[in-house]
Amino acid sequence: MTAFKENYNDIKWTTAPQARKAEVDYSSKRSHLTASYIAGDYRPYECPITGKIIDGRREHRENLELHGCRIHEKGEFEDVKKNGRKNIEASMDAAIDKSVDAIAHQIDL
Repeated sequence: MTAFKENYNDIKWTTAPQARKAEVDYSSKRSHLTASYIAGDYRPYECPITGKIIDGRREHRENLELHGCRIHEKGEFEDVKKNGRKNIEASMDAAIDKSVDAIAHQIDL
């Protein structure tokens, strides 16, 4: 060990090809590697129906089931924004027509 300390400055350090470690390209191997996806938990929020604080995925799922609700599908919310006013007006018109018909039927008797 002392010989190494004495001749340290005399050693010729090289980066010759045979001395270097082989560089391996792993990028082609990554495409078929699988990894787990870990989804974070939901932040607590207030249920718009009951006002109860919902904390986490499990409580969120149970709360949806309890009230007969579901999560919007992809693109569904945009469709509601685009066609929502027409659908609301059509359902209101149908309800008004039904009420008018019922009242008219009572008057005719």
